[in-house]
Amino acid sequence: MQSKRTIQFLSSVWKGAKQAIPIVLGIVPTGMAYGILAQQTGLGFWTTLGMSLFVFAGASQFMAVSMMHNAVAPGAIIGATFMVNFRYVLMSAAIAPHLNNWKMWRRALFGGMLTDETFILHSLNFSSGVIDFVSAVALNSSLYFSWAASNIVGYNLGAMIANPEVWGLDFALPAMFVGLLMSACKDKMGAVAAIVGGVISVWLHLLNAGNWAVFFSALAGATAGVCFNIKEGDNQ
Repeated sequence: MQSKRTIQFLSSVWKGAKQAIPIVLGIVPTGMAYGILAQQTGLGFWTTLGMSLFVFAGASQFMAVSMMHNAVAPGAIIGATFMVNFRYVLMSAAIAPHLNNWKMWRRALFGGMLTDETFILHSLNFSSGVIDFVSAVALNSSLYFSWAASNIVGYNLGAMIANPEVWGLDFALPAMFVGLLMSACKDKMGAVAAIVGGVISVWLHLLNAGNWAVFFSALAGATAGVCFNIKEGDNQ
């Protein structure tokens, strides 16, 4: 009986880790780029690693390191980080209904490692009726530890790589999101949300909206997708 449970547990872990492999391939170069940036801006090794272990938010970490390097006030750094990460409130609200049967500690563990990439995959899994706590945490953990490990590698390489863009590390994350976006657009609602969100994001970027573009484009895309789905339901 015990061996059967162990086999089921390991199978669930492998299921989640296997699903994370394509994302990890994009996370590692980006994590290395963050480690290089942190090292070159004078951030200490343990501070760099600690930020990844306790904050675990790529875009915010890049921004915070740059602001620290420019001696920006701590309050401004915290406020900017909050603004950039506010999108996770929307993501959590979208996933929360699928976690009603989970215990509080499970939801806390799951939510603490939620990222943009894993949100997409979890949304696809939940929409298919697949709600496996072990697999979900294995998926999140794969990215969590891959990000931290790649930071360590990048930090140690920082003294040897003067210009990370030459290696194409800055393109890895956008390329990965394009792939995830394509897999999420499996129906008309997803396509509408992606198109509206993308158009609004580009428009706000051209207006120099800064990090607010992330929040408002995500909100616009989600709203458009929901409205389209309601309209489609009324027509059927």
